[in-house]
Amino acid sequence: MATPHLFFFFSLIFLCNPHKIHSSTCTLDFSQFPYEAQAECFDIAASSFPVLSAQTCCRSALQSLFQSMAISANKSRSTFLEPAEAQDCSTTFQSLHNRIDLSSCGLQNFISASTINSCSKDVDSVINALGNERYNALQSNCGGLSSANYSDDACFNCLGSYRESLQALREADGSNGRGCGEALLVSLASSNIDSPNWVHGTFSCLWDEIEFPWPDQNQNKGHLLGSRKLLAIITVAVCLVIITPILYKITRKQLNDASEKEMDSLSVIILKKRLEDESRITFTCSDLYVFSQDEMKKATNSFDHLNLIREGTTGKFYVGIMPSGMRAAIKRINDGVKLHDFIDEICRKAKIRHPNLVSTLGYCDRSADQCLVYEYCVNGDLERWLLGERRTPILTWEHRLRISIEIARGLWFLHNNRLEKMVHGDIKLTNILLNEKLEAKLSDSIFSKSKQKGPNGLDTMANDVFNFGVVLLQILTGRKPTSLVNEAREAVLKGGDIIAMADPHLDGAYISAEFQTILSLAVLCTTPNERERPHMDEILRKLEETQILV
Repeated sequence: MATPHLFFFFSLIFLCNPHKIHSSTCTLDFSQFPYEAQAECFDIAASSFPVLSAQTCCRSALQSLFQSMAISANKSRSTFLEPAEAQDCSTTFQSLHNRIDLSSCGLQNFISASTINSCSKDVDSVINALGNERYNALQSNCGGLSSANYSDDACFNCLGSYRESLQALREADGSNGRGCGEALLVSLASSNIDSPNWVHGTFSCLWDEIEFPWPDQNQNKGHLLGSRKLLAIITVAVCLVIITPILYKITRKQLNDASEKEMDSLSVIILKKRLEDESRITFTCSDLYVFSQDEMKKATNSFDHLNLIREGTTGKFYVGIMPSGMRAAIKRINDGVKLHDFIDEICRKAKIRHPNLVSTLGYCDRSADQCLVYEYCVNGDLERWLLGERRTPILTWEHRLRISIEIARGLWFLHNNRLEKMVHGDIKLTNILLNEKLEAKLSDSIFSKSKQKGPNGLDTMANDVFNFGVVLLQILTGRKPTSLVNEAREAVLKGGDIIAMADPHLDGAYISAEFQTILSLAVLCTTPNERERPHMDEILRKLEETQILV
């Protein structure tokens, strides 16, 4: 009976202080940023996509190691570990997670100084290669990440500066070898470890920028596995050749008797199974929460019609109460939308964040209920305020001018995004939402890549500008878009009655000179010749100049 008690005693010691078990040479402390493995990491072989699952688990483990190295680098100034310590730390790290096999990750190769190039010898070498001015600029641009709930703009600014600094670091080193990106991230994270969220914030924002090639030994395992698979395939093929004629004779009668409806049902089942398998493919969308199908149903009361907000281009919007108690707008994707397009939409929208764009909070990727979860804008869409039944307060002139500027800022951000320039593709009143402060946010965008669009009839930045001009006219007049563009053009270019175009609900409470300036701008945006339309930076500047005069 002594043995179980002894085992219990040592187990209790470990549970009380698990991360303080270090070997003799490993100086890293894994307690501050512990590795939390996902479910698939415990049985990678059973995963539908074992290679992708293994890579994801290895990346998560490496992130925990590099965060610990950043803490250590603050004092040691070393961005990487010496080979002996790297081996010891990877062994220690594995012993803390003995339920997970990380041996194929080759962790010691990624954290060891023996595998890097000269650009990443230590923190001081990184700073000297960049120059103090550029390094200080990087710290400044990433300063917003020290907040516990840093904004998307903070990450956007840091990411752009990091990429520029990394390119400069590689040019200074004269090579594109591996290690520069990791060294720059560790150096940056180590610069302010006293700030509670700094290390976590920098890694959360920049970790996806690091590209890790996997160890060569995996290729041998893959070759052996491939050989076994080939042998299995040949064996199965031979068996099929033998038994197919027999099965054919046995089942021919049953197949002939099966109705076309039954065959169609079988096809649907197979298709659904394939889509469900595809939906489990691992992909990276930073800072998004993955909701379950049950959570989506509970949040919307099984997508009750009473919770329906509106219908968008690719799905219906419902108001939902999330597990945290927060209200959110849940877009249930239409059945006709392909799964890969749905995933692509998630990943693109996860990277495009701005105060005047509706933020994507999370998603549910089950084939039966594919959903995107957005922030909820309590005051609904702009059409309701301008063209509705007038049950809401009338938007004042000051409100309309500010909303116009906020729409322009969101659209300008898309057109000039440093990560990937986009077009919105569907600018209209119903896709402009107002939050509790009546701040405008663009919603339900197609978010197409601008370089893929052109004179073939698809959306372009010039089309966005035209549609923005129509929205401006509606904000000014409170009218539907039918014939509005032509009437405004007649009034501005041919000396028509401009004042008569003003929304009568304003009751004359606006400044006529400012009204005329914005009306002229809207007409310029809607000119038939795309080349004559202004860019969003010009439009935004003109609107902001008008606001200053208010």
